Amino acid sequence: MNIVDAVSKPKSNINEKNYKRKIAAASIAGSAIGIAGSVAGIYAMAKKGNPALTLKKLSYDEKDVLLIGAGSVLGGLAGGLIADRNKENVKPKLREASQQFFGNMLCPIGFLAVGNKILEKTNFKLPKINSNSKPAQVINGVTSVLPKVVVTVASLVGGMELGNKVMNKVNNKIFKEEVKHDVNVEDYFVHADDLCLTANMLLKDAKLISRLTSKVLPATFIVAGSKTGMQESQEV
Repeated sequence: MNIVDAVSKPKSNINEKNYKRKIAAASIAGSAIGIAGSVAGIYAMAKKGNPALTLKKLSYDEKDVLLIGAGSVLGGLAGGLIADRNKENVKPKLREASQQFFGNMLCPIGFLAVGNKILEKTNFKLPKINSNSKPAQVINGVTSVLPKVVVTVASLVGGMELGNKVMNKVNNKIFKEEVKHDVNVEDYFVHADDLCLTANMLLKDAKLISRLTSKVLPATFIVAGSKTGMQESQEV
């Protein structure tokens, strides 16, 4: 009896690990396909306005970022649902999809867009040191970008916290269960896209850096889509 248990348990553990790996792979693949499809759509629309535009020179604004985010989440969700045969995991995946898109994308990016527009309209700038010395130039360089940096950080943190609180309440009513979705460290990795977007705005004259951030931006959404597809019920 003990020998049978000793043999059967490792097999079941291996099967479970392989099953979860398949779900993870399907979620990542689905997310990547969703991102690629969104980028292709954005590129096609941009090329209509500028036939000479190449994919390497494609840049993204807030609307494009949301489209890529939606593609990632929907792709990861589709991949996870196809690979995961456990019906109990459907609800957690749907819930995570709404949390990721509204709480971790739409709300923070909306805050960021509004904050940037306010900065542009008010033309708010910190006072500069009237000197040509190197220390003064360094300080002036920092103060010139500081308002946009503060707005970006405040938008991401405040937007994610508020967005997730709102979606917690909405999802608790929709799914008729009390679940608290906390903002985790990996959720902030999703907003490497906003850091890339902000870098594009701040360093638009530095073409090399701007091109690099534009290339990296779509890949940053893999986390959101993958997390969505891999969600499973916590009930034993």
